[in-house]
Amino acid sequence: MQNTSRSEYDSPLRGFDRKYGGKCMTTPKSQKLFVALVALFMLSLGFSQAAWARGERGGAERRGFPGGVLQQLIFPCQTECRDSARDCVEGAESEGVTCIQGACATQIQSAQTTCATDRTSQACKDAVSALRTCGDSCLATLQSDVTACRDTEQSCREACELAQ
Repeated sequence: MQNTSRSEYDSPLRGFDRKYGGKCMTTPKSQKLFVALVALFMLSLGFSQAAWARGERGGAERRGFPGGVLQQLIFPCQTECRDSARDCVEGAESEGVTCIQGACATQIQSAQTTCATDRTSQACKDAVSALRTCGDSCLATLQSDVTACRDTEQSCREACELAQ
C-alpha cells in the first residue's frame, strides 16, 4: 500500500488520478462544459429539423428535390418563381457556353490539352487565363443575364407576397 498524506486528498486537484494521469469528469467546470455541449447539440438538431421541413438540405436541390415538398405545397407561387429563375439561369449558362465555344475554340483546346495532365501547373493556369480573357465579353453577358434572372425572381416573389 502506498503511503499518502492527508493533504493529497484535500488538494484542489481532488479529481486528479495520478495512476492514469488525467482528470475525472466530476469537476464542476467539466460538468458545465458537458451540459453546454449537449445543449448546443440539441439546438442544432432543432434547427436542422426546421431546415429539413423548409427544404434546405444542403445540395438536395441538385439531387432532384428542388425546394422541398412542404415548401412546394405551402408556397406554390414562390416555388414557381424559384423554378422559373432556375430555368432562366440554366438557359443563360447554356448561351454562355455556346458563345465561348464559338469565340474561343483555340483557347478551349489549348486549356483542355494543357490541363489534362496537371490542373495545378502554371501552364494550365496560363491557358485558363487566356480562355477567360478570350471569353470575357461572353462571361460579362452571362453575368448580366444571371443578374436579370435573379431580379425577375425577386420581383416575382414580391408579387406573390402581395397576392397573399
